[in-house]
Amino acid sequence: MPQGSFTLLCLSRAIRTRLPMFRRVYLLLCPLLLVALPAPASAAAGPPPRPVASVANRPPTGPQLVVSNRIFDFGTVQKGASLRHDFIIHNRGDAPLEISEVRPACGCTTAGEWTRTLAPGASGSIPVKFDSAQFSGPITKTVTVISNDPATPETVLEIKGIVRSPVMVSHPVIIFPALTDPTLSATRSVTIRHEVEGALKLSDLTCDKPNFKPVLKEIVPGKEFELQVTTVPPFESGTHTARIALKTSNAEMPTIAVQAVVTVLPAVQIAPTELMFPVAKLATPEKRYVVVLNHRGGDLQISDLETNARGVEFAVQRNPDGRQFTIALNFPAGFDAAAGDKLYFRGRTNHPGTPTFSVPIVFAGQR
Repeated sequence: MPQGSFTLLCLSRAIRTRLPMFRRVYLLLCPLLLVALPAPASAAAGPPPRPVASVANRPPTGPQLVVSNRIFDFGTVQKGASLRHDFIIHNRGDAPLEISEVRPACGCTTAGEWTRTLAPGASGSIPVKFDSAQFSGPITKTVTVISNDPATPETVLEIKGIVRSPVMVSHPVIIFPALTDPTLSATRSVTIRHEVEGALKLSDLTCDKPNFKPVLKEIVPGKEFELQVTTVPPFESGTHTARIALKTSNAEMPTIAVQAVVTVLPAVQIAPTELMFPVAKLATPEKRYVVVLNHRGGDLQISDLETNARGVEFAVQRNPDGRQFTIALNFPAGFDAAAGDKLYFRGRTNHPGTPTFSVPIVFAGQR
């Protein structure tokens, strides 16, 4: 028998002999194969998901204020330079945009005539000017834009940079602590430093008020100086100011001016100067306080406290040291600050400088 035929005969017999075993293995493995095999893509995926609209991609409702560059960095400029920058604004909404107000944070920054109304899709500008005369070193100034954008009714613009001064003055304004004793003096110091090459000379030191005495000291020759300012008593009660000036050898900054300010508190101080309510008639009870301060010491007494406000009760508390009296006034619900004559809370003290005091009771808009 040929070798090939013999091989086929043997294989046929083996299959017939082992057929029941193969059938059992097949029946066992078939369920496992059905589980392991992935389902057809069409059955597993199911129907395609419904698209969800993104909040960011939804069209705006109403006006929308957008600023191209909210922060403007002017870099480094010389002290005294006047800068201008136009902030470019856009209305990306579907209704007219109204710019009702532009509020600079301080007097050194001003806003010019800005675009007040922008149609949908239109652009405009907000011109802002900055005066660097009173500044030195890094500065940041803000401007608040008020609009009818419902999502962002207030938008803050920012101007920043560095003001370079050839002569650095650490404190252009010296504010002394409030004095309770007008016979005492106080001293404050200002550092003056030359920031460029070459030696600096200072001369012609002057002061326009006799109650302030300036003294100039050279700390590092030609480079750093100390200006000491001392108050010279006595002072009357109130705020006192002086202008201190001196000349320099620097052509870019030929003069330096420093302002000195000191406040002398009165012997007896009443605070606040008026009791203010936001509305004339109160819906709920409210409490207000009047404080009588004794700045000179001694045995201060208050008496004859009274008010012509109906239904208002008050209580007095005295500090153990006698330096402060606190009067709590209780205003009932329904109190009407507009009813009747002018309302007040008043009393007397035993200090000859303040024998009586009176605190008006008013509401917003009443003058």
